[in-house]
Order: sequence, then structure tokens, then C-alpha cells
Amino acid sequence: MRQTPGYKCKMSTVTGSQIERVGATPAPEVAPRRRFLCHCLKVTPDQVQQCITETQAETVHEVTRGCGAGKGCTACHCRIKDLLAGLCDDCGQSKRRCLCAAQPV
Repeated sequence: MRQTPGYKCKMSTVTGSQIERVGATPAPEVAPRRRFLCHCLKVTPDQVQQCITETQAETVHEVTRGCGAGKGCTACHCRIKDLLAGLCDDCGQSKRRCLCAAQPV
């Protein structure tokens, strides 16, 4: 968009009543973190990490035997593999480079 000299672009704000008229819902300020790593069996990332630490699991099969995550539809296997590799479940970065822990939940 081309601006003319002396012209300042002003952003308009949307009021709550305008949102209600349209029927839209306002977007949350921060995206919620995933509650479950394995939705079929309701296993959290913390439970999987605890299983990996306590049983010294090295494969998805060992994690599945240890805490049950991955026994259902198997869609969580890639996230289990990421945790086994030491990657953050939220951002996919290595634990050394992850900034998720520094940000408020």
C-alpha cells in the first residue's frame, strides 16, 4: 500500500458489540498448550517423559509398555519419538534451544 506524505495509517479497533453482531469469537491471546500427548489413553507429555526417565526407554514400544501411550490409534508415535530424541513436545526444538519453559503458561 502506498502512502502519501503526511498521511498516517490508523488501525481501527473492533469492539465487543461488533464481534457479537458478526457472531465471531475473539481469538485467545496465547494458544493453549496440548494437554495430552496420547489422546486415546489420556497420557500427558509429563507422564511420557517420566516413563522415559524411570524405565530408561529407548523405543516407542518400550514407552507403550511403560505408560500406555501409543497403544490406541498410534498418531502420537511421532511425538513420543521426539521426546525420546530429547526434543520439546511444544516447539520441537532441542531442550537446550527450547524457550517454552521460560515463557509463562
